[in-house]
Amino acid sequence: MRKLALLLAALFLVANGCVISPRRSVGGSGSGGSNSEFSLSANPTSQSVSAGAAATFTISVRAVNGFNGTVTLSASSASSTVSASFDNTTITGGSGSAVLTVSTTTTTPSGNVAVTVTATDTTNNVSQNISVNTSVQAAASMAALVPAAGCVNSPAGSGVQRVSLPFTPGAHGFTATFDVTPSAGAMDASLGFFSPTPGPHPPLSQFIHFSPAGFIQAANGDALIPSNLSYTAGQTYHFRLTENLPAATYSVFVTPPGAAEIPLGTNLQVPTDQRGATTLAGWGLLVNGSLNTDLATLAVCNFALR
Repeated sequence: MRKLALLLAALFLVANGCVISPRRSVGGSGSGGSNSEFSLSANPTSQSVSAGAAATFTISVRAVNGFNGTVTLSASSASSTVSASFDNTTITGGSGSAVLTVSTTTTTPSGNVAVTVTATDTTNNVSQNISVNTSVQAAASMAALVPAAGCVNSPAGSGVQRVSLPFTPGAHGFTATFDVTPSAGAMDASLGFFSPTPGPHPPLSQFIHFSPAGFIQAANGDALIPSNLSYTAGQTYHFRLTENLPAATYSVFVTPPGAAEIPLGTNLQVPTDQRGATTLAGWGLLVNGSLNTDLATLAVCNFALR
C-alpha cells in the first residue's frame, strides 16, 4: 500500500510538470554570469603570458536578492601543465573578491588555455561557473611588443585590479603604452605597477592619478604633482610610460583625444615602495569612486610592453 502511495505521488508530480532538482548549476563564460543568489565575474577575462610565467585575475562575487551566505571558490585548468589557485577560497557575507593565479611552466605549449572557475553555495546547492583564458606564448616570441588581450574595466569599490605582465622586463627598464577611458568626471582613480613581493597582494605603486578635481596627475615619489591636463568622461587618453629601473625614475606622456602627445612628467622619482626593484610583476588600477556617480569605472585597453 505504501509503495502504491509513493507511485501515485510521483505520477502526480510528473503530470503537473514538477521537477525536483538536487542542485542548481548555472554556467557562464567571458566576463561573468549570475543565478538567483549571486553573480560571478572575472577581471580581466583573458591575458597573455610567456611559458613559465603566471597571470592573475580578480574573481568577484556579488550578492543578488539579499543573499548573505558563504560562497566557496574552486578552479580547474584544461591543461596538465597549467595550475590555478586562489589567495582566498571563501567569500562570506554574500559579496567579495579573490585573486586567481594561473601558473604556467616552461614546458607549457603555446596556445589558449581555459580555466573554469566555480562558485558554490553548498548550503543551498547553488553553483555558478565562468571561464577565463590564458594565452601562452613561447618566451622568444614575447621579446618585442606584447599586447594584453582585451580591456580591464575597474568599477568603483572593486578594490585593486592586478594584471600580470606578459613577460619580465629587462633590468634596464621598459616602455609601456596603454589607453585609458574614464566613465565619469571627478573620479578618484589610480594606475601603477607592483613589484614582486611575498604574499598574494603586493602594494600598488601609484604613477598616474585621475583626480576628483578633474585633472590627470603624475606622482613624483609619493606625492602628486600639479597638472592642468583635464579629462572628460567617455574620452580615451593614450599613455606612454618609460621607467628606468636602475635609476628609479620614470617619465609619462599623454595624448589627449585629437591632440598631440604632451609630457605629464619627466624624470620623476618612482614611489617609495618600488625603489630598489630590479623588475616588476605587473600593473594595476584602483577606482575609489566619483563625486558625480557611484557607478564610475576606469577602462584600460591595449596595454603593451617593450
